[in-house]
Amino acid sequence: MRRCLALVLGLLAGCAAPRPNVILICVDDLRPELGCYGANYVRSPNIDSFAKRGLLYQRHYVAFPTCGASRAAMLTGRYPTRPTHWTNGAFKTPKGETPEPRVSLPEAFRKVGYRTVCLGKVSHSHDGRNNDGSPEVPGAWDSMPTDPGKWGHARHLLHGYVDGKRRQAGKSPLWESADVSDTSYPDGILAQQAVDELRRLASRRRPFFLAVGFFKPHLPFAAPARYWSYYRPEELPIVHGRPPAMLGRVNSCRQSGEVTRNYACPPWSDRKWDVHEQRRMRHAYYACVSFVDAQIGKLLNEIAFLHLYENTIVVLWSDHGWHLGEQGLMGKHTTFEASLRSPLVIAAPGAKTGQTDTLASAYDLFPTLCELAKVPAPKELAGVSLASELRGEPPAPRAGVASFWRAGRHRAHVWRSADWRAVRWFDPDDDSTASVELYDMRNPHPERLNIASRHPRLAERLLGEFYQATRGPISCPNQSSTVSR
Repeated sequence: MRRCLALVLGLLAGCAAPRPNVILICVDDLRPELGCYGANYVRSPNIDSFAKRGLLYQRHYVAFPTCGASRAAMLTGRYPTRPTHWTNGAFKTPKGETPEPRVSLPEAFRKVGYRTVCLGKVSHSHDGRNNDGSPEVPGAWDSMPTDPGKWGHARHLLHGYVDGKRRQAGKSPLWESADVSDTSYPDGILAQQAVDELRRLASRRRPFFLAVGFFKPHLPFAAPARYWSYYRPEELPIVHGRPPAMLGRVNSCRQSGEVTRNYACPPWSDRKWDVHEQRRMRHAYYACVSFVDAQIGKLLNEIAFLHLYENTIVVLWSDHGWHLGEQGLMGKHTTFEASLRSPLVIAAPGAKTGQTDTLASAYDLFPTLCELAKVPAPKELAGVSLASELRGEPPAPRAGVASFWRAGRHRAHVWRSADWRAVRWFDPDDDSTASVELYDMRNPHPERLNIASRHPRLAERLLGEFYQATRGPISCPNQSSTVSR
């Protein structure tokens, strides 16, 4: 009797359509400035080719303009409820507090039988592990096989220089060009590890969720010399940026120079840099974009060689953008478009291809992948599924998407609608409104003038949409308890 029952169950399982594999490609600090996004001066042939296979989101916005908080929001699909959720320590539970029961995206897939593998920087650490070796995202991964290679430890990979050299705070260069092979840098080795792991996963009958987190174009801008040779600095476009006029007394652009303080150069916010310097910075950044594009291409080519596109959802996502002169800044820690907008391309079997102007949030990835793969999603996820549009149906109406940030002790709520960006900054002492920003994103240069004082009712209406969309309380990063908004 038991044998008959097992046979029947086996036949039913065989008749059921297999769940699709998932490959999530995360890229650090990548602006939506690629060939497929209309920047024909940037060499990104592999990502451009992949974009033709999927649906490219022109207006995708991250939750936070910093690595750890942004990735935590994407992987958990939840709005911030604790002070740490606003920081690069978003995956850590403060001492004395109980861990929150947040099911992560890979954990949801692991629970239904997927083999889940993490390579590189997917969460905030560079191999998925805390310093003590424990997983940064508990319950998420079956395997975290990142090999630190010549750099000795994964924590050195993000800031790795050629052939195992490590960053020395305040002494190492901001950029490096070496006449070496791709595998002389961490991303080159990571690409080969990803190809090898993909071959192993594809040889099994079990569905898999493979996440690969590439490091470039994160600082330092270090890449093999041939990628630098793709560009002539004098031919690169520049922007004549400056902080917006009529700013309130609080704005993150006043604290955004800190990203260069670990290198042998003064912070950009403390110096006047000219057109020549901006072009040097763009040259370095684009060289790293072309380098990481080539590494991503190795993985994409293997996906095609193994015929995995037929039953695999492939996502390319970046945790945030990067200022290259916009608002007169070099960095990422702001509430402006350059920081909060990033690339997103989703390619799924039988799904719609092309480009869309639909507003999308990093919070949407969790429910989207679950719906596409028919995996049960946790309740109360912050985002909405994009699966209907991927199936070719009209996208559901959406008022806007929410983002968050903290500059010093001040925190900000950000609402990006189709036409507007509204920002409210809070006073850290009494939680009152410190200042409000409003930008008309339909203008050719939308973030040069803060018009909140001219249109206070419009600003309040837009921020009201933020609170309606986010519903429950959102933690203040300066207090241990939640606050009303």
